[in-house]
Amino acid sequence: MTSPKLLSLSIAAQSGKPLSGAQKKFNSLIGRIEKQCKLLAAWQAALPLCQERWSGEFKPLLDEYRARNREFVFFLDQSGERLKLTKTDRRTLGELICELASSLIGDDGDEALKALYNKHSGSDFDRDARAENELLKNAMEQAFGVDLGDDLDLDSHENVAQRLFEKLQAQAQAEQPAPRKGLGGTARKSAQQVRREEAEAQAGQSVREVYRKLASALHPDRETDAAERERKTGLMQRVNQAYDKGNLLDLLQLQLEVEQIDRDHIANLAEDRLRHYNRVLDEQLRELQDEVRALEQAFKAQFDLDPLDKVSPTNLGRKLQDQLRLLREDVAFIKAERELLEDPRELKRWLKEERKQQRADAFGEIPFDMLFR
Repeated sequence: MTSPKLLSLSIAAQSGKPLSGAQKKFNSLIGRIEKQCKLLAAWQAALPLCQERWSGEFKPLLDEYRARNREFVFFLDQSGERLKLTKTDRRTLGELICELASSLIGDDGDEALKALYNKHSGSDFDRDARAENELLKNAMEQAFGVDLGDDLDLDSHENVAQRLFEKLQAQAQAEQPAPRKGLGGTARKSAQQVRREEAEAQAGQSVREVYRKLASALHPDRETDAAERERKTGLMQRVNQAYDKGNLLDLLQLQLEVEQIDRDHIANLAEDRLRHYNRVLDEQLRELQDEVRALEQAFKAQFDLDPLDKVSPTNLGRKLQDQLRLLREDVAFIKAERELLEDPRELKRWLKEERKQQRADAFGEIPFDMLFR
């Protein structure tokens, strides 16, 4: 977590002299990094409680919901065996069983559900799943203009998506401008590439310089006093951690803490040095944003939230409570539905309603301009 003293790094305007562009950007970056650090810390503080509720409340409820759905599928199969149904009802029942079984099989490969799917589909689940993933692969190849390869494992959607991600990454790297050839056929970099690499090298050098100054002043082996050696050991550990992470802000904060620099030092930095600092801080901000985004997406995936839903540490509890309520309602609904359909008349009525819904769904997929042709 960022120290409360972080704001003391900001550059104050001197009398009669406005801040330069680089100084304004420096102030903006440290403010945004501080905000992002607080957000990350809030996520890290909130998630352990969410994990407790996942283990204690959500997962048992989710397991019950899945178990009741699995029982429901087998109940439908048994109903088809014991009841006299029309061909239309039997076809609808078989389609529903296949749809439900397919959604429940998942990555664990429930063989009993696969057998049920095969029985009512007249096909083979594994073969159908591979065919579906083959279609997904072909659609992705056409949409993104990439060749996913003949060696792709088509056992799951995840394999197809992962290969697509890898191919798009490789494609993006390949589309980078190739170095131009100089005399003798050697690769010659563009002026833009040279400037970018020089800026990156200078930014890295700026971080190393700050680190070396701190290490020189704080190295505990040079300290004879035991208490001071212990203090410097702790500080040096923080210095090493910050340097390993490329965390320029923490290094500058440590310089302030040990009084190697003050606010005037930052304010009087040369523009080129400040630009190097800004480059490092920009990268640090992006890394923090990625870290926060990863925690947010992991939470959404675990608790089955919409990926586009707005989630923050302040509303995690409410979001989790809403999901628990919905899951309890789903468990109660499937239980009530199962009991209601014990009555053959209700089962037949339910199958009729399902057919209506299927027709409505199919109708909704027809483009509007096709309806009157």
